[in-house]
Amino acid sequence: MTKLIQVALCTSDMPRTIRTFVEVLGFSSAGGRPRGQHAARLQELPTGDDTYVMLWWLVGRQEFGGQIELFHHTSPAQRPRRADWKPSDLGWSRFGIVVPDFDATLERLGAAGYATMTEPIEVDGHRRVCFREPGADAIVEIMEEDPALPAALAGSAAPQSAVAYVTVSVSDLDSARRYFGKVFGFPELEPETLHLPEHESLWGLAGARRTCAVFQAGDLLLEAVQYETPTPKPPADALLSDQGIMNVAMGYRERSALVDTVAVAEAAGASTIGDVPDTTGSVYLRIADGISIELFLVPVGLDSSYGLVAEELAPAGSAFAVRRGEG
Repeated sequence: MTKLIQVALCTSDMPRTIRTFVEVLGFSSAGGRPRGQHAARLQELPTGDDTYVMLWWLVGRQEFGGQIELFHHTSPAQRPRRADWKPSDLGWSRFGIVVPDFDATLERLGAAGYATMTEPIEVDGHRRVCFREPGADAIVEIMEEDPALPAALAGSAAPQSAVAYVTVSVSDLDSARRYFGKVFGFPELEPETLHLPEHESLWGLAGARRTCAVFQAGDLLLEAVQYETPTPKPPADALLSDQGIMNVAMGYRERSALVDTVAVAEAAGASTIGDVPDTTGSVYLRIADGISIELFLVPVGLDSSYGLVAEELAPAGSAFAVRRGEG
């Protein structure tokens, strides 16, 4: 069974982005590590002894899912998002999180110096608003707890934030359906399950004309949007190390399921980067529009090795105590 388990971001300011997601938005730190040539090969970056990448993991309430993975590339140097980028441009564009206390989250957001893109609006009686996280220059939708969302029902009963959805802008919605519905096997829901056209104003696209498809991808929703206006721009000469949302990861417990997915994806036209892991690890896909997807094999018992569970909290007064909810 395929499950969407991770959203990966490239940030220009790793410490600030970690603190924002932990102290403001309510996620837990799950540790991190430096990476080099292996990550560079999967991400199609220049390889060699001078390739350096730092990554960090954050988790919410979901088990084997809802992880936020942060990357900061120093060699090759991360490039900033282009100034004319819009969330209608092709590729991974935004994601949403559900929070147990909407008002308290907005108070912490303001105290940290962040402004929302609009005033909150209500969707089926539950409030939502967006802000732009500056390290990754990523649009994040903050969503009041809504029992209609799969993320609201996932994981433990302890109140904690969770990734609710991720959105990708595509040039051909039928092609997106072929990958997300047939290759990955995600059930398609009603297109208005997540957003209506008027909600485009939340992320700065008021009046946009688009069609969309929404898929249930485990504990997260995956939203594919085809924009008529604004006209989407392709990601010309884009690198996966560029600032923004890099990709998402589909998680597998059994290697045979991952192997089957690769075969079906390649038959649908996807290209594979890297080798299918023998026991654990990742292989990357490029699907239509050059969109990147990681296929991540994590057998039961190895979750902590890949930052899928929270690390023990650092002692009070330590040099970098990323405690959830503390300044």
